[in-house]
Amino acid sequence: MRVLKVAKRVFLVVGSIGGAGAGYAYLSIERTHRLVEYKVYNEPDNEALVKNVRWYWVGFRFVHLCVWYIPLILAYVVCVRWQASYRLWCRALKRWLELTGPAFVKLGQWIAIRSDIFPKDFCDIMSELHDQVTPHSMRYTRKLIREQLGKPLEEVFDDFQTTPVGSGSIAQVYFAKLKGTSQEVAVKVTHPDVREKIALDFFCIQLMAKLADPLARWMDYPGIAKQFARNLSLQVDLRFEADNLDTFNRNFADSKYISFPKPVPGMAAELVLVEEKVDGEPIHKWYSGRPEEIAKNPSLVTPAHRHLAKKGADLFLQMIITDNFFHADIHPGNVLVCRHPEDPMPYLVLLDVGVTQCLTRHQRDTSHQLMASIVLKDWPRMADALLSMSGTQNFCDVERFTTDIIKHGEAMLPVHHPKTFEEYVYHYGRRFGLIAHAKKKTGFATDFVQGIFNLVQKHRVKIDPPFASLLFSCLLMEKVANQIDPTMDVVMYCAPWFVSNAFKAPKRYAV
Repeated sequence: MRVLKVAKRVFLVVGSIGGAGAGYAYLSIERTHRLVEYKVYNEPDNEALVKNVRWYWVGFRFVHLCVWYIPLILAYVVCVRWQASYRLWCRALKRWLELTGPAFVKLGQWIAIRSDIFPKDFCDIMSELHDQVTPHSMRYTRKLIREQLGKPLEEVFDDFQTTPVGSGSIAQVYFAKLKGTSQEVAVKVTHPDVREKIALDFFCIQLMAKLADPLARWMDYPGIAKQFARNLSLQVDLRFEADNLDTFNRNFADSKYISFPKPVPGMAAELVLVEEKVDGEPIHKWYSGRPEEIAKNPSLVTPAHRHLAKKGADLFLQMIITDNFFHADIHPGNVLVCRHPEDPMPYLVLLDVGVTQCLTRHQRDTSHQLMASIVLKDWPRMADALLSMSGTQNFCDVERFTTDIIKHGEAMLPVHHPKTFEEYVYHYGRRFGLIAHAKKKTGFATDFVQGIFNLVQKHRVKIDPPFASLLFSCLLMEKVANQIDPTMDVVMYCAPWFVSNAFKAPKRYAV
C-alpha cells in the first residue's frame, strides 16, 4: 500500500508538471514560430514543420519525458561530486537520449561539438552517441517512393536491395541501379512520421530550455535549443541536402582527391533522395596509430597516410577560408576513403551534407582577427575577438578573462625577445612567414583551442553557434590529420592558406 501511495504521488507530480508544460506550450509557443533568429544560406522555412503540432500532444510528450529525465536530474546532484559517478551519470544520460527518440539523439550529438559550453569529459561521452535505429518496413519504402518520385519502385530502379545498408534516426539507405542503366545509386528514404515526431520534440526541448534558463542564464539554453532546431530541420527535408551536394561539387570540381556524391537529376524530393553510390571505408580505419607507436615504428605512416592527412586539411581549409561554406555536421563516420583504379593515392568523400554553415561578413572578419592574433601572438587582440563572438557578454568579467587568455597564450606560445642581430632576423622572418617556425608537438592546436574553451566556460563567455561550429571544425581538422599522420605539423601546413587568403573575399557571405 505504501508503495502504491508513493507511486500515486509521483504520478500526480509528473502529471502536474506535464499539465503545466502543456498549458505553457499553449500560451507561449506560436505554432508558426520561427526556430531561427538569423538567416543563413539555404535556410529552411520551419512553418510547415510545426504547423500541425497540437498543444495537448506537447503535454503528453512532456509527461513522458519527465518520467524519463526527472530521476536522472535528481541523481546528478549526487553524482557530480565524484568523477567516477559523474562519468557513470553521463553514460546513463547518453543511453536515455538514445531511448527517447531521434531528436534527442541528434541533440546529444550536437552537444558533443559544443566544447565551449559543456565540459570536455561530457562532450567526449556524447560523441559516442550512435543513431542506428530499427529499419522501417519495405512496404512503407515502396509507398513513399511512389508518392515522392511519382512512379512505382519497379519503374525507377533495377536490382533494388530490399535490406537497407544503414538506418539512422532520420532516414535509411538502400543500394539499387537506375532503371535501364548500369548506374549504381544510393536511395535515402526518411522514416514514417519523422517530421511530426521531431516537430513535437522541438517544442518540448524549447519548453525545457525556457524552464531551465533562469537557473543558468549565461548558458543561453533557449539560444542553444533554437540553433539545434535549425540544424535538425535542415535534415528532415532532403532537398536541402541535394542543393548542398550540388554546391560542394561545384566548389571542389577541380579537386582530384576530394569528392562528394552527385544527386541524380530529377530525383531529389522532400522525403526521398537518390544520389550516386560511393564505395569506400570510414576514415577512422585509416588511422595509423598513436604517436608513441609511430615513434617506435615510423613505417606505420605510409606515403598514402601523409597524402590523405594533407588532403583532409585542404578540405577543411577550402571550405572554411576560401568558400565560406562548410559541412557543419562532420564526423569520422561520414567521411569515406576511396581509391581511383589507376591512382595508388586515396581520395576523400563526404556524406550527409544536410547541415552546412556560412558566416556573415562580421563573423568572418572576427574569425580572421582571431586567427591573425594567434599567428602574431597578440593575446589581448585574441581576447577581444573571442568577446566579439556574441552581441552581449553580460556574465563575463572582461578584465579577468583577458588576463587569463594572455597567460594561456604565453604559456602555450611564449614570446621570444630577440637580442642579437641573428635572433632579430629569425624572429621577424618567422613572424612574417619567410622562415619556418619550430615544429609544434602533435596535438598542439587541439590543446591550445581546448584551453581557450576551458577559459570560455570558466568566465562564462558567450559564443554564438556559427563561431562554435567554426572552432569545432578547426579542432576536428587537426585531430583527424594527426590521427592519420601524427608526424604532420598542422599549424605550419595551414599557414600558407591563411596568408594567401587573408585579403581575399570568400565566394559568399551569409545574409
